[in-house]
Amino acid sequence: MRAPLLHRRTALAGLLALALTGCASVAPPSAIGPATERHGTALPASAALGLATGTPSRHWWHALQDEQLNTLVQTAMQHNQDRQAAVAAVRQARALAGLAERNALPQGSLSAQAQAQRPSLAEVDPYNQGLERPPQQRLGTIAQMVSWEIDLFGRVGTASAVAQRQADAAAATAHSAEALLQAEVVRHYVLLRLYQHDLARLHEESDVLQRRHTLLQARERAGLADRREALAAQAQREQALATIAQTQAALHGTRAAMAVLAGRAPTTAEGDSTWQALLAPQANPSSALPAVPDTSGVVQPTDLLARRPDVARADAQLRAALGETVLADRAHLPRLSLNLSAGLNAPFGALGQASAVRYAVGPALQWDWLDAGRNRARAAAAKAGDEVAWHQLEQTVLQALADSESALRQWGAARTAWQHATQAEGAAQRAAQHAQKRFDTGLEPPTEALQHQAQWLQARRSTMAQQADALQAYARVQLALAAWQPDDAGSTRPAATQPPTP
Repeated sequence: MRAPLLHRRTALAGLLALALTGCASVAPPSAIGPATERHGTALPASAALGLATGTPSRHWWHALQDEQLNTLVQTAMQHNQDRQAAVAAVRQARALAGLAERNALPQGSLSAQAQAQRPSLAEVDPYNQGLERPPQQRLGTIAQMVSWEIDLFGRVGTASAVAQRQADAAAATAHSAEALLQAEVVRHYVLLRLYQHDLARLHEESDVLQRRHTLLQARERAGLADRREALAAQAQREQALATIAQTQAALHGTRAAMAVLAGRAPTTAEGDSTWQALLAPQANPSSALPAVPDTSGVVQPTDLLARRPDVARADAQLRAALGETVLADRAHLPRLSLNLSAGLNAPFGALGQASAVRYAVGPALQWDWLDAGRNRARAAAAKAGDEVAWHQLEQTVLQALADSESALRQWGAARTAWQHATQAEGAAQRAAQHAQKRFDTGLEPPTEALQHQAQWLQARRSTMAQQADALQAYARVQLALAAWQPDDAGSTRPAATQPPTP
């Protein structure tokens, strides 16, 4: 009888020894480096614009040299609800990662139970042998248990790595939310200043067109002008009034959007004097908008893909999917745990006796050998998830490169358009001044001088619109080049340029 028992013990010991050799946990490496080698990050637009390479400044909006904008960005970073939700999601993901890591540690529990029990007669005498039913018994039980699952096949470590990658994905999402918030504040601030400037110029243009219309009506009554000229002047003024109404509505919408970005209710922000001071129009019309930074304000990072939060999120999701595949492949393997339980079990009043002590200690092996194909289906789904995550990473990388290239091209085009608009404004200003001199000397009627003055005001608004486009293109460039990492220790604030002199 001892030989079979000995053989069973030997087989069990061999199985445990084989299980203890196990498999290591798996933490897939980042795929950003290979993606950089495959696709490269050299942008043709960067070479065409003559951009330097290095580390972009995190506070890139400081290049606009606007203290009110700096205050608004700081306020939005502190109170924006989307950003706070993203930061809370990072804390949640990191807490879950810590929970997954602690699954490899022992788990203990303490229990206490008091009960009165008496078995039934069918339990005591199932074969009707005349056995007596025992009396009622009152028992007390106090026990504590410690269980420690041995991570034989790296499942606990791999699950911890998966949770860490999910925390990395949440952190990348938070970085993306911060970068988008900063760009949105800059964009709406530029629109706010543009609408404020346009309203002031539109009121001036409306007054000029009204005077011209009045003069043309008088000339028409005197037979010196055709009625069509008066009607055209009236149409111009009505168009100016319609543009004023549209600009006022857009201004109110932009102010409401700025309040929401800063975590304020638009209805209550209107009564806050401090908030209104931040959004007040500039006193000097020539400095209504921040100056457009030159090319030194844009730096192409050497690690573009690694800095992009969308690429970092896709990479973390791919690594988590690879870990899930490992877990699915190892789901059929056995589980080994070390269990220890000790306690007291006796009638009330006898728990302190030595005979009440009970304990159990030893390993426990569990192997689910029949799963009806569930593990295979789980592994197939996990492998398909790997493919999904891989293609999503590739698409994100390609889109990141396309966004960076197009953003640089649009910024260069916007700067060129702004410079030409400034030249056109200078020409319109000189034409208006020349027409005024001819009117002063009696060589032209006043209506011509007023018409050129209105055209000059329109050219001024067109220049400011092109300047706003250039500033928004600058924000899109910084967003595309992922300027959300910490500042370089040796970085300097890029200088801004003034518009070219007409």
